[in-house]
Amino acid sequence: WCERRLLARIHRYSRERRRRASRPVPPAVFMRFLLDWHGFDESEGELEQALGQLEGWAAPVSAWEPGLLAHRCADYSPRRLDEQFLSGYLTWFRPEAAGQGGQGLVAATPLAFVPRASLLAWRAETRPGAETLGGHAARALAVLEQRGAMFTADLATESGLMPQYLEQAIAELIARGLVTADAFSPLRWLIRPEAEKRRQQKRLSRARRGHGPALLGRWSIPSYPPDTDEEVLFQDQARLATICEALLRRYGVVFRAVLERETLAPPWRFLLRYFRRMEDRGEVLGGRFVDGFSGEQFALPEAVGLLRNTKKQGLQRAVNVISAVDPLNLGGIITPGAKTAARAANRILLV
Repeated sequence: WCERRLLARIHRYSRERRRRASRPVPPAVFMRFLLDWHGFDESEGELEQALGQLEGWAAPVSAWEPGLLAHRCADYSPRRLDEQFLSGYLTWFRPEAAGQGGQGLVAATPLAFVPRASLLAWRAETRPGAETLGGHAARALAVLEQRGAMFTADLATESGLMPQYLEQAIAELIARGLVTADAFSPLRWLIRPEAEKRRQQKRLSRARRGHGPALLGRWSIPSYPPDTDEEVLFQDQARLATICEALLRRYGVVFRAVLERETLAPPWRFLLRYFRRMEDRGEVLGGRFVDGFSGEQFALPEAVGLLRNTKKQGLQRAVNVISAVDPLNLGGIITPGAKTAARAANRILLV
């Protein structure tokens, strides 16, 4: 008992000493740092880096490619994104589907991209019920529950649904968070206007006119964590480690205010405990890095160096345009002013 008390005092003393040595920067410098951290000024960011920084972020399906990834990657292409999913590394899911009234996939339906190995760490909710599904969606879901993951053609054969009804059933299951796919291309096809779909189908040969030209990949039922309350769920250190590391990759410097728009992150009281453990292990630095915000702040060592360099260089005039669904939409949170609604059609001009 005495040894534990002594170690706790040593850790607390060393922690406070390191934090007193940090020099906070103004919020404007922090915003400049975030733009550099996400590669908006370089225009040479890699897709893998952008996906790592956006892990666990929920955004409308129509905004992921033009609003988030294309702004971070100069040579972005939809094919490269599909390769990340088809390789089995990445997966997407519909968060917070329970209680949503939508009967089909629309452009504003939120989706989150996460590594397949980290899926259960981000899915805090349990599987939504399927009692109110339409007849076609219930039939397709029953086939997937019995047969497992299936390609679109096999699903159509087993369910006996016509192509247009199968497409409607899949869209409803995605909107309810009941199915996922190992590709992103089906989502591009499902949110297109019907007139555009018909024009594209006319340009295709008869051999590919069967079940839609872009419903590629296999459909499956995603994994969900077991039923438990929030307190027990986030006592799992492996889940907290995955989420905390993702938040550090996204912001470089993490504190309570910067996580205000994080819909999938657990409450700050759970994250704070694990961030303190990471600081004691020397994985992150604790202190006051951004001025004007109370509470504890944690940062990656490389982020602290970049933050200080940004402060030394001074604020030069620069213009950046970001989407309102971007995690860097921190107006009214980090910087003063009104908040901008997180809609895919809104854009923010940062000067």
